[in-house]
Amino acid sequence: MTGGVTRVAIYDLDRTVLRRPTFTLFLLWAAAREAPWRLLLLPPLAALMIGYALRLYGRDRFKPAAIRLMLGRHLTPARAAGLAKRFAAWRVPRDVPPGASASIARDREQGYRLVMATAAPEFYADAIAAALKFDAIVASRHQRDPDGNWLPTLDGPNCYGAEKARRVAEWLAAHTPDGAAHIRAYSDHISDAPTFALADEAWLVGRGDKFVRLAAQHGWRAADFEDAAAGAAIEAP
Repeated sequence: MTGGVTRVAIYDLDRTVLRRPTFTLFLLWAAAREAPWRLLLLPPLAALMIGYALRLYGRDRFKPAAIRLMLGRHLTPARAAGLAKRFAAWRVPRDVPPGASASIARDREQGYRLVMATAAPEFYADAIAAALKFDAIVASRHQRDPDGNWLPTLDGPNCYGAEKARRVAEWLAAHTPDGAAHIRAYSDHISDAPTFALADEAWLVGRGDKFVRLAAQHGWRAADFEDAAAGAAIEAP
């Protein structure tokens, strides 16, 4: 916070902070390490993915079904934390683009609170955020049973699109109660337009003229996170 204004930088996860989407990758990685026999269930998983691609059902149905198929009906807190920490240790050193690293470092140096806002499940996204030293996370929540075990069932809507923006706005209301904030937001996808609408600076992350044109059409800025110098010259407000 400088001069009474709280600075907040909101980062999407998949294809923004990390190059590769994490959800299916996490399921396959966890199954291979914990119960390799579950890889025999790849055909049903593929069928679920095809049904989702054909819009026979949405993310709110697809994600719990995929988790149940590849991880089982519940995750104990210790199991979830262990898998998440190992997954983060595997992906973060390999998959953070140089421009993302530079942008995160710059925002931190300029006094921004770093918030990861993602549709990924909270039980592993939190470990990725911690590995990158983010200050907070907004992610898809999953229900827990009376013993504290994580369940495949979502606790509320999937944290995507308008729901992500609602959750981010909720976080901002709780952490910037006077409303005095300067907000930067970064995402690779137009589905985050509602979150961009909350920001003073909206950055569409991607490479090529298509992203530059799309950003210009919406009044956003474009950032190529494959470029180590991307955004390095942005001045603090």
